[in-house]
Amino acid sequence: MRSWALLRIGLLAMLVAPGVGACATDSDSEAHYHVVVRQEGRVLGEFDLARLRELPQSEIATPQSRGSQVQRGPELRAVLTAAGASAAATVRVAGSDPAQTLTAAELADQVVLSYTKRDTVKLAGANLDRDRWVRDVTAVVVNP
Repeated sequence: MRSWALLRIGLLAMLVAPGVGACATDSDSEAHYHVVVRQEGRVLGEFDLARLRELPQSEIATPQSRGSQVQRGPELRAVLTAAGASAAATVRVAGSDPAQTLTAAELADQVVLSYTKRDTVKLAGANLDRDRWVRDVTAVVVNP
């Protein structure tokens, strides 16, 4: 009887153990999150948070924000340039909110991928209405 109980405990430990090892730490979530830039069906670049932080950083005033009145991160144009995107007439940004399409004129107007507390980035802009911001950006598609 005792050996049967030990066997059940051992099996239970094997079932639970993989979940323990799979728990994400802050650095793990940072490493797994990334933004993909695509153009004409090709992946031009993938940016994790570390690579985004290597790009020139901007701070923009966003009085329309419900939270922080200043957004910090790389300008979307800098991300496109780093990915090698060309002639962006429009850009579609997708994430956990409905995707938004920005024109070339809007890209030139202080639009950033702002860092969040969740170790993701959001699309935010100084002159971009709050309802056009996109949380947890995962994809940027040039000329969709």
